[in-house]
Amino acid sequence: MMDRRSFVKIGSLAGTAALLPKFSFAAVKGSDTIKVGLVGCGGRGTGAFANMATADKNIKLVAVADLFGDRSENAFKRIQNNMKKAKIDDADAAKIVEPDKVKKFSGFDAIDGLLKEDVDVVIDATPPIFRTPHFEKIVAAGKHAFLEKPAAVDITQARKMYKLADEADKKGLTVVCGNQRRYADRYADMVKRIQDGEFGEPISMECYWNAGYYVGGANIDKLNLDISSIEYQIRKWGAFIWTSGDHIVEQHVHNIDVLMWVLGDNRFPEDLRGLGGRSNELEAPKHGDRFSHFQIDYNMGQGLRMQSYCQQDPGASGDVSERVTLSKGVIANMGRNFVDAKTGKEIMRAKSGGLDPYINEHVVLLKSIRNGQRVNALRPLLNTNLVAIAGRESAFSGQKFKYQAYVAKANQDLMPKDMNLKALNPVKVPVPGKYKWA
Repeated sequence: MMDRRSFVKIGSLAGTAALLPKFSFAAVKGSDTIKVGLVGCGGRGTGAFANMATADKNIKLVAVADLFGDRSENAFKRIQNNMKKAKIDDADAAKIVEPDKVKKFSGFDAIDGLLKEDVDVVIDATPPIFRTPHFEKIVAAGKHAFLEKPAAVDITQARKMYKLADEADKKGLTVVCGNQRRYADRYADMVKRIQDGEFGEPISMECYWNAGYYVGGANIDKLNLDISSIEYQIRKWGAFIWTSGDHIVEQHVHNIDVLMWVLGDNRFPEDLRGLGGRSNELEAPKHGDRFSHFQIDYNMGQGLRMQSYCQQDPGASGDVSERVTLSKGVIANMGRNFVDAKTGKEIMRAKSGGLDPYINEHVVLLKSIRNGQRVNALRPLLNTNLVAIAGRESAFSGQKFKYQAYVAKANQDLMPKDMNLKALNPVKVPVPGKYKWA
């Protein structure tokens, strides 16, 4: 059982109290309209901008950037559709986005052009492989940031991001990340109750993102690209390990993050053992090289195990949830309710109401910028991110290992050396027992 002294109590991230330092920095210069740059003009990027516009209508889209010109050209239509779905008034929407005045950039250096514009905050919602190099440029330019999850796809990027988090602190920059459960009242209330010891201490933990579908990216057959080309793999980034980090890192990171949050964001596995594989029906490399399912057993020490399950197999049963069994005979179904472990009878429901967390994360971001109260939410996400990466590598290799030994010794770098759209980048599905983590 967990030593009570090690069970750190932290405030709700949704309220940002745990992230606010003792100093402040200059708020938005000049006009109180916050100027926004969007990097990554796909569904998540344009959706994030609509979420931001819902959170605060006094923003202005200044520039958009995407590797592919067709994406940056189509960004306005996507954004306008998303704002309409969000029920943003047409008059407000017309002020927030004036297509003729928005600068458009494309290519691998698209972010460089965007950062030369007068933007206060950058939304980065590109394929995950680009998060680290982009954030390095965002920090160097002195811009605030909203970073989609994950923050890194490998340990080399994770190490870099920890350093960049420090640099962001030194520059007084706000960084909010897309692990939106942290901004949901129904989660924050339950996490606080657990951390306050209301129902005892955690004795077992499980999290799931099991889906009856496969996220492989858009159907791009009509483009007639070489399936080994960099362009094919980036356009279908969800299907490839190097572009996405695999779905345990790109998607299931949400669920692992909830359990890391419950443990105070400062407790890591002692050791771990992962299992996983890939459906024979997923043609490789046409449908990528990543696994379709993972199961990771994290030994968190002092008798506590954290079990992680994720799956993307068409037709499989779905389950997206997190569960904590507590020492006073209570099970916490995170974000839902507390129930009696023996009878299943509900004891208490999670707090209801509050803003949509996809919107609330932008409320936190924009209030921080306006009020001059810095928020840096990157480190908690990085902690979770690295735990997920270690789990992936254990499953790929079929090896049990010490977490701290992995963090100290691993040097994996998934970024291709020749980052050219026409360059070939042959990939293979990892084979447990043969794959070597590095």
